Amino acid sequence: MASVLSWRWPRVLALTLLLLSGVTGANIMLHGRSAEHSGSAYRLNELDTLLHEESAVQWKTLAKGNSPMKVARELGKLRKQEADILALPQFAKSSLIDQVEGYHAVLDVELGLLGVGKTAEALAIEQKQTDPRFSALAGDLARREKEERDAAGVSKNIADVTLIAAMSAALVMIGLLLFRFEREHRASRRAADELLHQQRTAFAALAEHEALVRHQALHDPLTGLPNRRALSELLATEGRRALLLVDLDNFKPVNDTLGHAAGDELLVGVADRLRAAVRADDTVARLGGDEFAIFLPDGDEQTAGQIAARIVAECGRTFDLAAGPVTIGASVGVAVADDADGDRLLREADEAMYRIKQGGKGDYVVVSPGSPISA
Repeated sequence: MASVLSWRWPRVLALTLLLLSGVTGANIMLHGRSAEHSGSAYRLNELDTLLHEESAVQWKTLAKGNSPMKVARELGKLRKQEADILALPQFAKSSLIDQVEGYHAVLDVELGLLGVGKTAEALAIEQKQTDPRFSALAGDLARREKEERDAAGVSKNIADVTLIAAMSAALVMIGLLLFRFEREHRASRRAADELLHQQRTAFAALAEHEALVRHQALHDPLTGLPNRRALSELLATEGRRALLLVDLDNFKPVNDTLGHAAGDELLVGVADRLRAAVRADDTVARLGGDEFAIFLPDGDEQTAGQIAARIVAECGRTFDLAAGPVTIGASVGVAVADDADGDRLLREADEAMYRIKQGGKGDYVVVSPGSPISA
C-alpha cells in the first residue's frame, strides 16, 4: 500500500476508478447469471406443473365424459407450452427433451387405450410405465430446479461479496489518499508558516539593522549623544530656537598626562552632566573632540542663559576618574534667533564661544538678535 501511495495521486485515483469500474461490470455480469439461473429454475418449476397437469387432464376429462378429441386438444395446448420451455437455449442440449418425449410416448399409448375403452390396460400401463417415468422425470426436474436456484444464490452472493470488498478497498484507498493529502497539506502549511516566520524575522532584523545604522549615523559612538549630522537636521527647523556650543577647558592636558582612556571617561562624564543640566525637550549633541552642542527648541535668551550657567557650574566641578580626580571647565557660546538659518545660528554660537575663550574661559555669552549679553 505504501508503494501505491508513492505514486502521484491522479494515478491512484485512476486505479481506484478502474477497480470500481471492473468490479461494477463483474457485479452486473454475476447478477445477470443469477437472474438466468433463477429464470431457469422458474421455467423448470413451470414445466413440472405442466407435466403434472398433463398427467391429470386425460383422467379428469375422461371422468367428465369428454371425448378423446377434446382430451387430445387439451394435451396439445399443454405440450405446446412444454415445447416452448424446452426450446429455450439453456435446455437445448439437456436430456430433459428425451425424458419428456419418452414420457409423452407412454402417455400417448395410455391415451389410445382409453380412447377405445380399454381402461384396464391403460391402468396397467399407468402403474408400470407412466408413474415410474413421471416420478423419475419429476425428481430430475426438482433436482435441476434446486441446482439452478443454488447457482443463482451463489452468483448473487459472489456479486455482493465482490462489490462489498471492492467498495471497502476503494474506501480504504480514498481514506489513505485523504490522509496523505491532509498530511501534505499540514506539511505545506508548516513550511509556509516557517517561511513567513523567516520573512518576518528577516524583515525585523533588517528594520533593526536599518535603525542601528541610522542611529550610528546620527549618534556619537563614545557618549551615545546625537552627532553633528543629527544637530544639522534639528537646525533645519523653523521658529524661535537657541543653540549652545560648549568647549571644554583644559581637556588636552588630561589626554596628555592621564591617557586617552581617561580622556574618553571624562567625555562620558561631561555628557552625563550636560544631559542633567538641560530640559526634557532639549537635545545634547557631541560635535567632535571636546566640543558639545545643546539645541533648545523655543529657547529664549533668559532660558538659554540659565542653562549655560548650569553647564559652566557642572563642568567646573571635579570629575572622579579611574585615574584620579580631574578638574576642568567649560566655555559656552549661546545664539538665539527667530528666523536665522541653521548655519548662521551655528556660526553665531561659535563666535560667542570664541569670545569667551579669548576672554579667559569658564563662562558663557548669549548672542541675541540685539547686542550680545555677557553673563
